[in-house]
Amino acid sequence: MAADLTIMFERRLGKAVPASDTACVEQILSDKTDQVLDYIGRDTLPERLNSVVVELALIAYNKRGAEGESARAEGGISRSFDDLPPDLRKRLENYPRRIGFVKA
Repeated sequence: MAADLTIMFERRLGKAVPASDTACVEQILSDKTDQVLDYIGRDTLPERLNSVVVELALIAYNKRGAEGESARAEGGISRSFDDLPPDLRKRLENYPRRIGFVKA
C-alpha cells in the first residue's frame, strides 16, 4: 500500500519525488496514515481514505520548514496554515467508526 500512496503523492505533486526526499515522503505518508487511523479509530486504512492521507501528506511536505507555525508573513505576502482543512475533516468525521470506539 505504501507504494500506491507514493505514486498517488507524486501524481498529485505533479512530479517525481527527488531521491533526496524519498525517505522524508515515506515517513510523512506513514505519519499521516497513522493520523487518519487514529482519527477514525481503526487499525487498517480503508482504501477510499488514501486520498485523504495523500492530501495531508502534501500539506506536510509543502509546509516543511514552517513546522509549528500557524501563519507567516514575508515580503508583503501572508500565509496561514491549517493542519486539517475543513473538507478533509468532514470526510473523516463522516466515515463510520469502529464499533465501541469513543472519540474524545
